[in-house]
Amino acid sequence: MKRLVADTGPILHLHEAGALHLLPLIGEVFVPPLVLAELRVHAPRLWASELPGWVRAMSLSSAASRQAVEWQRAELLHGGEAEALAIARENGCDWFLTDDAGARLMAESHGIEVRGSLGVVLWAAARKFIQRDDAEELLKGLEESSLWMSSRVRNEARAALLQLFSSE
Repeated sequence: MKRLVADTGPILHLHEAGALHLLPLIGEVFVPPLVLAELRVHAPRLWASELPGWVRAMSLSSAASRQAVEWQRAELLHGGEAEALAIARENGCDWFLTDDAGARLMAESHGIEVRGSLGVVLWAAARKFIQRDDAEELLKGLEESSLWMSSRVRNEARAALLQLFSSE
């Protein structure tokens, strides 16, 4: 099982697409306080009473908090992204989950492996955790979610799914 640190985007987008059930197949998801606060605003019914067992709230150390504030002041990252990346950097993780291009570049510049919402669906399809029809439905759900995707990315995701299931 992988150790994941997530900002708000992938959790929100996977929730909107009906694909949130894929995350515990990958591993434990660690989220900072600001990500939980952002989720309460954007998806108030999600985890209204308590977090599922595969989600762990993680507070920032003072050093991680200072780093997150620096990134925000420099306007490199927004709050949830900055806190999540500071935690990922300090505590290590297998994947940093973000759908934000700036957060992705920042994480990769620190040697952190990054996946977004599309990457989660494609990973689950590649591992055969979901079948072709389910993968296509989840991809359609992401296209209809609040996740912005360029037509190029949308077409590449569809092509990747076709390739993954081409032997069927």
